[in-house]
Amino acid sequence: MTRIIELAHALGDEIAKSEEIKNLEAAKAAYEKNAELQAKMSEYEADRMLLGEEFSKNTDEMDEKAIADIRARMEELSAVICANETYVAFANAQKAMNDLMAEVNNEIKFCITGERPVTCTHDCSTCGGCGSH
Repeated sequence: MTRIIELAHALGDEIAKSEEIKNLEAAKAAYEKNAELQAKMSEYEADRMLLGEEFSKNTDEMDEKAIADIRARMEELSAVICANETYVAFANAQKAMNDLMAEVNNEIKFCITGERPVTCTHDCSTCGGCGSH
């Protein structure tokens, strides 16, 4: 194993021990155990498939009422799903994990290129300088 791969493995081990991973695993377990939420997710997915079937038809064969009804039901389901505390916790835990991985990747990129990735918040007080002001 090369030194780079050994270091990557060590980094992976540390990430696996992180609070972000622990929180994600707990939130995922709760998400998967929530039968009501899973039923809503399955219904949403079934409606998404039905909508796809309608859109795969020729324009003259599409059922506009069915499309409108399916979209309306999907919007209802989406609102219910997104308001569910278990779903929110899972989504937040996934975001925290994604943010950590982005930070790690940005730091690796900085070490390789010497340049920090630019992420403009449009709030100059948070910026190291972009040269546009």
